[in-house]
Amino acid sequence: MGKIAIWILVAIVVMQILRVIASHKRKSDADAGTPGRVGGSRGPGKKDAEDAQPRSGGELMMSCAVCDIHLPASDAVFARGKVFCGPEHRDLDEGSRESR
Repeated sequence: MGKIAIWILVAIVVMQILRVIASHKRKSDADAGTPGRVGGSRGPGKKDAEDAQPRSGGELMMSCAVCDIHLPASDAVFARGKVFCGPEHRDLDEGSRESR
């Protein structure tokens, strides 16, 4: 009975060590993949669309072209290749284009 308890304890310790190593590796991979860091793991063959994907499972945040507020992509209004926080700012930007 004592030998089984020792083997169970050894298995638990090994699992905890592997969990710490995996967590450290995940964190270092995430740090290396962020823009502006030297020595990132991303090569020149990666697409820019990959940058637009949220990394943590959250939603992609966009910035309004008029007021520069950040909002989720699902709430954004898209027009003429720009992002707006609502139809009012979309129309405001459209009005400034017509006055030129």
